[in-house]
Amino acid sequence: MESRWSRRDFLKSTAAFVIFGAAQGALGSGQSQPPSLPVRPLGKTGELVSIIGFGAGSRFCSIQDENEAQALLERALELGINYFDTSASYTRRGGERLSEKRLGQFSRHRRKQVFLATKFDPRDRDGALRSVEKSLNFLQAGYLDLVQIHALRDHDDLIQMGGPHGAVAAVRELKDQKVVRFIGITGHNDGSAMAEALRRYEFDVVLMSLNAAQAANPVAARRMEPIPAFEESALPVALQKRMGIASMKVMGQGLLVGDGAGRARSSELLRFNLSQPVASVVIGMEQKARLEENVYVARTFVPMSGNEKEKLREEVTPSRTTWYRFLRSHDDSLPV
Repeated sequence: MESRWSRRDFLKSTAAFVIFGAAQGALGSGQSQPPSLPVRPLGKTGELVSIIGFGAGSRFCSIQDENEAQALLERALELGINYFDTSASYTRRGGERLSEKRLGQFSRHRRKQVFLATKFDPRDRDGALRSVEKSLNFLQAGYLDLVQIHALRDHDDLIQMGGPHGAVAAVRELKDQKVVRFIGITGHNDGSAMAEALRRYEFDVVLMSLNAAQAANPVAARRMEPIPAFEESALPVALQKRMGIASMKVMGQGLLVGDGAGRARSSELLRFNLSQPVASVVIGMEQKARLEENVYVARTFVPMSGNEKEKLREEVTPSRTTWYRFLRSHDDSLPV
């Protein structure tokens, strides 16, 4: 059942996004041309980003052939994707930073066309600054559009990154020096910790886990207390502060996709996330066919009604335990 906040603000925000996207698709389009990939405002940053973003994480790093990886990035840009998400830890071996390396090769000659977002894992200021310096080298970039503190775990983690010697101080310093244009934070598990992070600090962008199965936080079972999911806790704070919002884990790392109990079509899972008041849905992709399918869904997107959302939530309910178990053991800050 949706809260009063969800009914009022979700619908208002989503309607504005849809109108904007429809206008973008209608401009210059003829009968023989497919609608263009819509863009949405990234909060109050002034940036317009594609409503789906290219997630260059574990799936992308699983590609063995470098030419194939570059061709996938080229096709994504050709289809209208301008938001590319990577991280220092998206790699296969140690300090290789495979994802950043590939994106650097791809974006170096088209820097103005690409909104480049990366992340770092250290919670101390010096470690964070060193990591971003390496990111600049691997990405072959003079500046970064977005740098995010990666994978907020809980309230203790939030405390660790604060203070004059913490990671928050590092991203502020990088923004002041114009090394990065915008700063942010990401999280998979603890919606209440994320909500507190957004209240406490002036981040520009937040990347949070949202999908139809994540109705409650998975760590609640360990703490024996109700911990709200991002949709119920952090998302309202981000909207109130007019932050740029991106979502991830739309397919539940593949655990929610398919036939049978607890599974649903990938197109419906993507529609669910696109119906949230987010600027972009970041999706991990390793195949051109998957990329083309996701872009088609985004181009022809029609918002889900409240009843449709609830029906999809019920449809994937049998997979919730599996999804929560995955999140409890998943560490997105480790090399893939």
